[in-house]
Amino acid sequence: YQRRVRGLICGGLVCVRSQCCKWLETGECTKHAQQCGTGTAIYLVIMSSTVVIIRGERVYLWGSVYLDQHDEEDIDLKRGKTLYLSDTRYQCLNQQWLSHSFDHVLKRWGWHQSQF
Repeated sequence: YQRRVRGLICGGLVCVRSQCCKWLETGECTKHAQQCGTGTAIYLVIMSSTVVIIRGERVYLWGSVYLDQHDEEDIDLKRGKTLYLSDTRYQCLNQQWLSHSFDHVLKRWGWHQSQF
């Protein structure tokens, strides 16, 4: 199956680590980030509810903006609980985007090595 992500800035739908994109030297998410956000993009991994941030050659797994009734994440949707958009988390992510503060706030960046 194809793993898809939704761009939270432009709404674009992009596949990630799929066979259809193996011919690309740069992953489709990275390519989309370069074209759409001058190297920075925020994606929602649809089948896991995880927010992923691409910034240049770095990647950050931000967490989720969707929480259950107890304000807990259900990463990879394993528990099967109903999830709700957390206004607090969404506003936090939005403020980090608008203030360009990802580099100052997020400390555990990894290198994606063009795999995204």
